[in-house]
Amino acid sequence: MHKDGSKKWSQNWHATFPGTILSHLLPSKMRITCDIDITNRLLPSHNMKKPVRPMRAQVSIGKKPGNGPMKNGTLYMMVCTAKDKNGTKYLIKDNVEQIFAKYVNEGRATIRFREPDQDICISKADSLQLKNFLSVLRLAMQGKTPENTTLSMLAPASAKNVERPKSKLIILSRKEYPITTDFPSSLEYLQISQCKMKRIDSRIFKLHKLKIFDLSNNIIEDIPGDFGKLPELQELRMNINELKSIPGSFFLKENLQNKLCLLDLSNNHIRVLPLQICELRNLVNLKVDSNEIEHIPPTIGRLKKLKFFSAAKNKIRVLPAGFLRLQLENVDLFDNPFESTNNVVQSSQVIGLPSLMECCARSIRKQRVAYSRDVLLPHLCQYLDSARQCWCGNFCFQCSLRYVTRVILSQISVTVTAINLTGDKSVPVEGFLCSPQCLANFQSNPHAYWRRR
Repeated sequence: MHKDGSKKWSQNWHATFPGTILSHLLPSKMRITCDIDITNRLLPSHNMKKPVRPMRAQVSIGKKPGNGPMKNGTLYMMVCTAKDKNGTKYLIKDNVEQIFAKYVNEGRATIRFREPDQDICISKADSLQLKNFLSVLRLAMQGKTPENTTLSMLAPASAKNVERPKSKLIILSRKEYPITTDFPSSLEYLQISQCKMKRIDSRIFKLHKLKIFDLSNNIIEDIPGDFGKLPELQELRMNINELKSIPGSFFLKENLQNKLCLLDLSNNHIRVLPLQICELRNLVNLKVDSNEIEHIPPTIGRLKKLKFFSAAKNKIRVLPAGFLRLQLENVDLFDNPFESTNNVVQSSQVIGLPSLMECCARSIRKQRVAYSRDVLLPHLCQYLDSARQCWCGNFCFQCSLRYVTRVILSQISVTVTAINLTGDKSVPVEGFLCSPQCLANFQSNPHAYWRRR
């Protein structure tokens, strides 16, 4: 079976269109689809250089039609491209000078001809089909025809066989949405906008090469748990939808934690950003503008690669202290009802001893042990979710001291958008202290950052 799933696709096609023969997908045919670069070896001697730009092509081995029995005829190799669908034929016997197959396992090989003085450089071919193809080519060089092998009739190639796999698809209306046909499996960019889409089509999660997924301007209410099936996803845009919440499990998909660079959830109805969003270790751009968010996760400082953050037009009153660990290029927190506190506020000067439950919870969060409502009681999960992070890096819960101070955003970002029409760029920052030692450090320098060793 071809690694891109061609066998399965052909079965589905036969079920839909009985009697259709997809000979171009059968490995028994001496025909492969690949990228080629044809190099003329005489050009450098004439101080000429051909620009290198591989073309999609169909390369086949066969005999010219009308030259007698196929097994006894002269064999040719034919190269068909989008510009030359009829193909160029190369005599094989006593004309192939050398075959370079060192990188055949990577789907690459080079075939050198004597006449004309050209090298056919093959790349992006299925490695197994390429090996079979080269085996037949070597026999043809000796004037032999392999048994039990169906040679090509050297017929002109169809446009489908010589066109590059479609990597980008933009759908801007319901009329354009593919209902009776599948999405091309080669898609790397998919945009479905203005289609009044309520849920995500399950067929999309079979696009294993998809890197950019744009679902903006629809009416999607829920995020399914199938995003883990998109191993290459780097950008996800779900702005202008009807999302009210995001399950924490969405951010625990390994592929999203390793690959996702951009996440746009702006213009929805989201009230809570789950703590698990801070597990997206490669996230660079996070947009959550125009929602109903009241709190930023206290562990947001874990997003070490975050450079662009926008949360304008929400209900944020105070930022967590972990926000100051970020090193941003641009931050936009315009039109949020931030508190007007200017001075440090402490609710108490004493930090008591943590309870046994809090000690266990601190250990669980510190060791980043996974938990869910399937394993723990709901009230215990809720307790773990309420964790606060001290500036020393440890977690705390009820046994902690709260403080609020005001910080200028230019301390953590190169470019800052004012938080209101008066041009103010300072925001209140809320933090918690987990121990008397942290309290002493804070009292000596409220604006310092320390980490317990």
